[in-house]
Amino acid sequence: MPYVLCIALGYLVGSFPTAFILVRWKTRSDIRESGSGNVGALNTFEVTGSKILGASVLIIDLFKGMLAVFLSYELFGNSFDMLALSGIGSILGHNYSPWIKFKGGRGLATAAGALVLISWSALLLWGSIWVIVHQLSRNIHIANVAALFLAPIIVWIQPVFWAVRFLPFEIPPVELALFFSLLCFLILIRHIEPIIQLWHSSHKSISDER
Repeated sequence: MPYVLCIALGYLVGSFPTAFILVRWKTRSDIRESGSGNVGALNTFEVTGSKILGASVLIIDLFKGMLAVFLSYELFGNSFDMLALSGIGSILGHNYSPWIKFKGGRGLATAAGALVLISWSALLLWGSIWVIVHQLSRNIHIANVAALFLAPIIVWIQPVFWAVRFLPFEIPPVELALFFSLLCFLILIRHIEPIIQLWHSSHKSISDER
């Protein structure tokens, strides 16, 4: 039962539809029907043209992941399994929010927030790969997918090295690798649509050049 409660707690915290509420307040429009349709920080900026609003969504969504893990720690103790499940729950809540008909974002900021408290070293690895690939490709979606694919592989190679955290609890290295892989997978499946669109766009450009 405590495991179910941890997932439910994380899901409830993560389900707060930050971008939907702020875009509705700013423009009276539905972010799900605007821009890319993604309920996240980048689409908020693209729809509203406001860097402040985009940054606000990013910060609040980041905080959701942190809050889910912290509340789990306060309520259920320092079990890694509990904290990991609350983090996973927050990503699921963000990606499939019941308040907006199970639509949502891609979970990047919320996952990052959970990792801040669970394993900042894994977050640093993930972010470093993203920065390198983005510098090379100049494409956010390619950087996202590359980081989500490569970071778990590196963590699996030597999980003990990445089992570093902020909160005072022990991290079983193999369980960290499993948790991080699941976290990345949940975000990765939300990138299928933009990657397909990018593929079609690239294929069309090549055809046009010919």
